[in-house]
Amino acid sequence: MVRKKPKAPAPERALFLGLTPNQVVAYNLTRARELKGWTQDQAAEALEPYLGVRWSKASVSQAERSVAGGFVRNFTADEIVAFARAFDQPLTWFFMPPPPWAGPGMPTKLEVPDAPAFGEAVALLVDLVFGDEVHQAQLSLRLDAFLTELGPAGLTEAQGRIAALVDHRVAALVRHSFADLGRWQTSLRALANQLEDLEVRAKRAVADEVGVAGEELRIPAWTEEPGSEPVPDLDSLGRAEGDSPSGTPAEVEGDQLAPPPPKRRPPSATKKSTRRKS
Repeated sequence: MVRKKPKAPAPERALFLGLTPNQVVAYNLTRARELKGWTQDQAAEALEPYLGVRWSKASVSQAERSVAGGFVRNFTADEIVAFARAFDQPLTWFFMPPPPWAGPGMPTKLEVPDAPAFGEAVALLVDLVFGDEVHQAQLSLRLDAFLTELGPAGLTEAQGRIAALVDHRVAALVRHSFADLGRWQTSLRALANQLEDLEVRAKRAVADEVGVAGEELRIPAWTEEPGSEPVPDLDSLGRAEGDSPSGTPAEVEGDQLAPPPPKRRPPSATKKSTRRKS
């Protein structure tokens, strides 16, 4: 009897694509070159002044193919700084995370020594690149201390432009704030005048309704024009506010209250016009 050979176990399918930090740098190296629109030869030529040696096209290709995992290139800090200078990108560019999905149902994970069984979330790179609020505050303090010791003469051209823009922005904010204060003052004065006018009108309505004398409610003197709403007598108001010893609008010289002026009744609405027709 012929025995059947046992079937070989099917190879385990990878549940995720794991990338080491060096592979992330290789991935972003390719993105930086493509963004420039350079060939691998042109990239090698651009890197030469900053690396101090000339990479061949094969060297650039090998560095970029590290993402595939056949051979992983270990980049040095000197090389990453050279990448940033040659491709005109910040250092953080080369540590930005790749797409979170390598394919349908296959997430991208970060492979580090302390990663769990299914890899570390690739989003961890975002936290490492930008930091949290505490990290940002620490970086700000270090940057402020460095710039203070450096002085304005040591700034690069780009840093000088940024400093000038910041100064311009601060000056614009100051001017805008003072302009806002002026507008608020004008608005508040207008509102105060309206409230004062409403107060006087309310007091006059109460005096007419309950028969209280105007001087008892400290109503300033008013004048009325025929057929129009009563308007305040500005001379009387100014005299009451400026010349009164106590500062109240109804007081006059001698600490006596001035009696309200007689009201002028508007002409009757039924009175016929006396204007002669031409």
